[in-house]
Amino acid sequence: MKNIRTNLKQALYASLLMVLGFNTAIASTTNSIKFMDVKVEEALAKASAEGKLVFMDFYASWCTPCKWMEKTTFADKRISSALNENFISVKVNIDNVEGFQMKNKYEVNYLPTILILNSKGKMVERIEQTMIADDLIGILDIHNSPENKVIIKHDFNQSPKRINGTEDAEEEDPWTISRDDYRRYQEKEQKRNYRVQTGVYTDYTDAHEQVLYLRNTFIEPIMVMNDFKGDKVLFKVMLGQFKTSSEAQSFCKILKSNFKIDAIVN
Repeated sequence: MKNIRTNLKQALYASLLMVLGFNTAIASTTNSIKFMDVKVEEALAKASAEGKLVFMDFYASWCTPCKWMEKTTFADKRISSALNENFISVKVNIDNVEGFQMKNKYEVNYLPTILILNSKGKMVERIEQTMIADDLIGILDIHNSPENKVIIKHDFNQSPKRINGTEDAEEEDPWTISRDDYRRYQEKEQKRNYRVQTGVYTDYTDAHEQVLYLRNTFIEPIMVMNDFKGDKVLFKVMLGQFKTSSEAQSFCKILKSNFKIDAIVN
């Protein structure tokens, strides 16, 4: 009799675990965003055919704010529901060739960057900061409007090249690069370059404001680098790219004397 009770308890416990596991699987599926593994052009075609918007999330494996949004903002059920119902969502990894091409095309200078395009392919929103779910859901709701979700019928048998009678002509695409060019770019980036650090922030919003100021003031390239101090994430705003330390030091003096910006060579 004792064995029967024990076996019954074990059976009930196993059933309970199965139910809990099933419910957890449903919750996980419900809360997940259906990011499509397609090229942006395919996402735009699908969005225009279905009358949806395109949600483009630019990221990299080394981007700490991107990982934070993945675990918090994108895990919010409101966000996943809004994106799955009304958007074609695509992740763009700037560390691969296709992602690097899209980074250049849409002038993505730092991460995270989110772009929202309407069904006609026109950009209606650019987000260049870490964003909590409450703020992002408001933006998604604003753009989820009838005028941004127009179904467009395409004649897939006619392309611009065919219409213009230049089907066999090779047109130069200013947004694309060859794999060899991309490899040379990576090799160049791996060489020692000196940059000027213009500020260190614990809040990404403050770093974002600094980037906007620098972008409106200087023509030098700007980037935000992530670092850690204990368990805190630091955002270092870097300006310029110099071949020698002396060039970077000279630029620091100019920033101090002309713009009252304290900077150090990194």
